[in-house]
Amino acid sequence: MDMKRIEDLSREELIKRLRLACELASAVDGLWFLAAEQAEGFDKALAMDVQVWERYASLCIKRIRKYYPIGSNGLDAFKEIMRIDPLWLHVEFELIGESKDRLTFQVNKCPFLEAMERMGRPVLTCEPVETAYLTAMAQALDPRIRVQPIKLPPRKSKDEICCQWLLSLEGQEAVG
Repeated sequence: MDMKRIEDLSREELIKRLRLACELASAVDGLWFLAAEQAEGFDKALAMDVQVWERYASLCIKRIRKYYPIGSNGLDAFKEIMRIDPLWLHVEFELIGESKDRLTFQVNKCPFLEAMERMGRPVLTCEPVETAYLTAMAQALDPRIRVQPIKLPPRKSKDEICCQWLLSLEGQEAVG
């Protein structure tokens, strides 16, 4: 299907296809990790996964900026990117602004974590992968942004939040 035909689809059909694309992209990510783990072992697969997500962060910013006018730096730019990044479209999250130099990123529902929980994975990849991704995203936007995990899986109950991260802005000069 070419772009012209996609532009003619109804709003409902476009939303349905976007949801499907998000679910399939998540599935590819998970299947890739499982194949890498089977071939190379958990530690090597995790190192490769971290590398991919670090590289994805700068690619994501470049692609988003191609289509959207994003502020050059700071936590406001981070918030804008996170609201557009397709990775997060099917993850329920909140960006809680505490002040102009502090922001909490809280994930309430995460299909990635839920899949690992269903599989009974003894070691979750959330902390190293998310730390790498969020840090790379923050650094690509503004080197003053620091990322610190506040709450990480595993969860005691599926009713708990999935994870929570503090993003803070250090006092050095902005790079724009």
